[in-house]
Amino acid sequence: MKKMKEANLSSLPLTSRSRPTLTNRALNCLGRNMSKLSSEEVLSLGSLLCELAPSQMSLLAPEVLNSTVQALASCKQIPPRHWRALFQLLNDTYGDPSDWTADTIKSLGPLLLLDDSAVRSLRFKSWLKETLSDLMDSLPRPPVPNPPHEFSSGPDLSALRWKLFSLSTSTSEVMPMRRRRAVLPQGEAGLTVSLLEELGGANVYWSPAQLSKMDAVTITAAVETLGEVLDYSAEQLVVLREKAIQAWGPVSGLNESQVLQLGCVSQGFNLTELPSLPFSSLDTLETLSRCSWTQPQREAVWRGFVERINKTVGELGAVELVGLDQFICGLNTEETGQLNTDAFREAVQSVGEVQCPLAVTELLKQRAVAVFGEPQGWTEARVNSLGNIMAGLSLSEFPSLSHSAFSFLSPTSVPLIPPDRLAALSTSQLKALGPDNAAMVTNAQWAVLGKAQRAALGNALGVAYDRVAYDRAESTTNPPRNLPQLSGASMLGTLGVGVFMQPFLFILLGFVL
Repeated sequence: MKKMKEANLSSLPLTSRSRPTLTNRALNCLGRNMSKLSSEEVLSLGSLLCELAPSQMSLLAPEVLNSTVQALASCKQIPPRHWRALFQLLNDTYGDPSDWTADTIKSLGPLLLLDDSAVRSLRFKSWLKETLSDLMDSLPRPPVPNPPHEFSSGPDLSALRWKLFSLSTSTSEVMPMRRRRAVLPQGEAGLTVSLLEELGGANVYWSPAQLSKMDAVTITAAVETLGEVLDYSAEQLVVLREKAIQAWGPVSGLNESQVLQLGCVSQGFNLTELPSLPFSSLDTLETLSRCSWTQPQREAVWRGFVERINKTVGELGAVELVGLDQFICGLNTEETGQLNTDAFREAVQSVGEVQCPLAVTELLKQRAVAVFGEPQGWTEARVNSLGNIMAGLSLSEFPSLSHSAFSFLSPTSVPLIPPDRLAALSTSQLKALGPDNAAMVTNAQWAVLGKAQRAALGNALGVAYDRVAYDRAESTTNPPRNLPQLSGASMLGTLGVGVFMQPFLFILLGFVL
């Protein structure tokens, strides 16, 4: 039992059949009916407690169920198949979340993320904003890049962010009904500089109509805060562009300092205006690279930059290739062929971290072949250094790689590989991907694989798992998500620990089964 309690399940895919097998074996080891178990016995399950089915937990005595649910709030992962029933159990046990006290939300807070609609519909209370803010602050930042679903460990915070935005801005959230009707008919708090700075990334929830109410003084004072938001809609960007022009004049008159302040608001400028912006510094491009640029916008920014620095593509050094970041995706066929060999060789690892459209990735791959030779001769170190450029290999080039090279593919490159090219790999090559890369295979890629190839991916993960069952869970109204880790470990680091721990887990499985 002690060995089971110490089991590290992070090496198992969320849908692995080994998870319920281990849990049921541990319950059998306790040797008692669920209704007779004590809190100490249930908590002795360790991480296996997080695998308990809600139907099993409902059999526990009330005081034991209460301590079990509170322990669940600290779980790193809860199986997707349990989310809906578990939230229903929370409702049956503690009532509607809108009626929960501040102490209940503090102790069970992460479990609120089981249901977006419940978070959004929480009724206003004087302490709610502070309590939810504390909950948000207690959660780790989402890992970058996003982990594969089979090893996901971060919460979906969108509903929580929206609720905090609503509590900060809506008059219906901050005033009693009777007083609100007497003072304000309905609406939102004014877009003041202090409010915009308080909201930070949550400014993305303003509607275009609301953003249009900002005056020139407000946007000038809060422009850097607004520029840090990464995921504005096209409609929001149109309004913000107009506001920027109202405050600072036409695009042709902007200086580079103002462009830096605008940050991601610069995405609102059209394809004619973007090349005229004063892009002449790599620092400016580095700042703007974190924004969500479209491919036509990348091309426009690249055109403006290369014209202002008065250099040909062949004259760009390694520092400049690295500094371009995602804007290197703006190069055309002729330009990628002109990249300086020595500069490309030196900068290739950073260039390989960028995710370009497939057509551009194929061009960068062609340059890599010209510099490093044919893919069949690439070493494991070379494959790893090329990163996402590897996704540009052709239908014949992928199978030509040595078997030992597949586990050295960058995990971020795997989802970028066209499904038909991944399907061209043999079962032995798919198995050679290793657990980190096999976990990154997308549903679209999985769909075109044959039965034997799917089995090979399972072997690469180290355990068989049912991808179809997981996809069914994904199609529910509340997509499965996992509770936050207690630490901010990176996704790849977590998977790496999982790979290391797999042999020990298999020994445990053999011991208990």
